[in-house]
Amino acid sequence: MDWHLLLLFSAAFTAAVAVPGPNVAFAVAQALKHGVRATLPGAFGFGLATAVHATVVLLGVGLLIHDNRWVLTYLRWGGGIYLAYLAFGSFFATSESSDAKTEMSSQRKMFADSFLVSLTNPKGWLASLLIYPGFISPHFSYAIQAVALSLTAMIISLSIYGGYMFLAHKARAAFDNKAALNKVTGVIYATVALCLVLLPY
Repeated sequence: MDWHLLLLFSAAFTAAVAVPGPNVAFAVAQALKHGVRATLPGAFGFGLATAVHATVVLLGVGLLIHDNRWVLTYLRWGGGIYLAYLAFGSFFATSESSDAKTEMSSQRKMFADSFLVSLTNPKGWLASLLIYPGFISPHFSYAIQAVALSLTAMIISLSIYGGYMFLAHKARAAFDNKAALNKVTGVIYATVALCLVLLPY
């Protein structure tokens, strides 16, 4: 394993993930609405999606996506429609129950939602297609490098999205009105949906 390349990959991937985009906005909205405890599983959802991105790209399947950009169009519209649904739900949300069963269900939903949003985000796919191949050395085992890059990317994703969620949770204290908080998160969901379907990638 070329540790110098791994270090450079870490810097490049961190920069790509940390730049605010649909994933970051979604993570912030989730933490604002539900708090960091309920949404922390969402960070693992982003981490798992990162592993899927890495696996697809490093197995060479990513070349199919690169040559067939219509796949990204379907992904972005699917994600946009789902986020629009979440926005609608937030605007008309009622007070939520806080029992243990509801909280566990909410945590599972946070994980699934984050995973789905990340997989339907064309920015994530394009970043993966551009970054991973450039940090593979021909002088070392491809399999070992692929595993090392994938694990590193997962750790970075977990850390950054978890960090954004924690910061959003801190800002959540400024909202003492649950209805207003739901409206804010609804606006964020709707904005992310528009970004997915309208912004070029």
